[in-house]
Amino acid sequence: GACAGCGEKSVLRSIAAVTEAYMRPVFHAKSDRFVVKAGELEKTGAAKLAALKEANAAEYALLRQAIAHLVMGLGGEDEDDTRSRIAAYEAEHGVITDAQLVEAIAAVLLTEAFNHKSLQPVDGRLANGMSVMAMAAHTGCNTVYGSTSPNNPHPYPWMNSLFQDGITVGWLMGESFIVDHARRSVVPERLADVLLTRDGGISPEEYYHFSHFTDALMTDKEIVELPKVWVVGGDGGMGDIGYQNMSKVMLQNRPNVKALMLDTQVYSNTGGQNSDSTPMLGGGDMNTFGSATQGKNTEKKTVAETFLAGHGSPFVAQVSMANAPKLYRAILDGLEYRGTMFLQCFTTCQPEHGVADDMALFQAQRVRDSRGAPEFVFNPRLGETYQEALDVKGNPSIDLDWYETKSKTTGETTRYTVAHWCTTEARFRNHLKKIKPEAAAKLLPLDNMLVRITQQDVVYRRYLDPTHRSFIPDFGVYIQFEENGKTEYRALSRQLVMFCVERRKAWRMLQSKAGIVNREYIAQKAIL
Repeated sequence: GACAGCGEKSVLRSIAAVTEAYMRPVFHAKSDRFVVKAGELEKTGAAKLAALKEANAAEYALLRQAIAHLVMGLGGEDEDDTRSRIAAYEAEHGVITDAQLVEAIAAVLLTEAFNHKSLQPVDGRLANGMSVMAMAAHTGCNTVYGSTSPNNPHPYPWMNSLFQDGITVGWLMGESFIVDHARRSVVPERLADVLLTRDGGISPEEYYHFSHFTDALMTDKEIVELPKVWVVGGDGGMGDIGYQNMSKVMLQNRPNVKALMLDTQVYSNTGGQNSDSTPMLGGGDMNTFGSATQGKNTEKKTVAETFLAGHGSPFVAQVSMANAPKLYRAILDGLEYRGTMFLQCFTTCQPEHGVADDMALFQAQRVRDSRGAPEFVFNPRLGETYQEALDVKGNPSIDLDWYETKSKTTGETTRYTVAHWCTTEARFRNHLKKIKPEAAAKLLPLDNMLVRITQQDVVYRRYLDPTHRSFIPDFGVYIQFEENGKTEYRALSRQLVMFCVERRKAWRMLQSKAGIVNREYIAQKAIL
């Protein structure tokens, strides 16, 4: 149901497919392991319990109580209540035998083995086991084309909440998976291991931990085996109205909550309003352009960058289909990470951006190459400094302000700025005027203008002062580029030049975090 060529679909497909490809073998291996352990229990479990009873009656009694409490459902509010419930059950049904205790653990393991490998959905797909993931969605484009009656393309538990609440609902879904995983898999398997691998029973401390179990007590392998929850939304739902919710959940660093922001840089589903992620130019259908204002005067908010600081230790990446291997690697690393993952992915919106239906991949590459949305991966596992944890590889000309390349026709070195990217999308058409070479000769080249201005000149409005070096003449700055083998010239609006300054500043900040020295920034400071 999505628009033809929509950039969101490829990324949504990627997170679902990679999660399935990674988790399905994990689920099947877990199933096989449970079948083996259940078989061994059925053969030797009762005899081992009898031997433990003879060797240490107190340990036997505690283990027996633990199985009745944690596996057979006879647990109470406290230990006294649990013991009274077990006594009441036995008064009515007879004393629980060692064989029944073993049978209870084996039955749970075999049920879980079936669920993880042999369960068949009702929609006719092959018997391949229960869902490896669920999805919580912020209302937006993804929920409209993702739930158009009578079809829903998501073959896993999926739900759509209010515009701002998807991440909170996803957090709660994740918590429920943790509880279910502990009760149905982790604790029964650990009790089975006690019987299969120990001569003794469990300690009072172990019993306490089993009865107050949390994910903090799970091993890394047990965490990997947790079903995952993907939370999906747009830049409005996650970066604007839902940002407080996002911030809260990022800080929780839950081990199985993974979030994806489909960044179209505009409120796509509701008509094209600006979001915080919208470039300074605006450009949406509902954006104002005229003599009073040329766009959105606030700097672009990169939500992923805000989670690099002050949000605990989440795994954060800004990646897209511009570099599919890096996107897939980030998804895999984030799935393995014992904490929250946040992905921000630029996704073309054909009607709002004004691009052809087959251009999603190319536009993702252009916005990355122009510094409009640089690639980065922040993996806290790699160290406790930005230089260790932050990877900005994949961005061209990594130690310069802009991507430098050679002209195919002249062989000259050219620079690819966000202004050049803007020439490829109709949403920015008001900021670019086609001019002839003789008109360009009377204007300032963008490269020259950018040397004369800093982001602080923009903040302090010096760019409006004709006597200041940073004065930006409206449509008095130009760029040149090649199109269909011809050199083209465009005059730039004042706002577009400011956008170049803002994106350059943001890229320089990102470089500094990654420990990259920008040679052009050093040169500019020397000149100024």
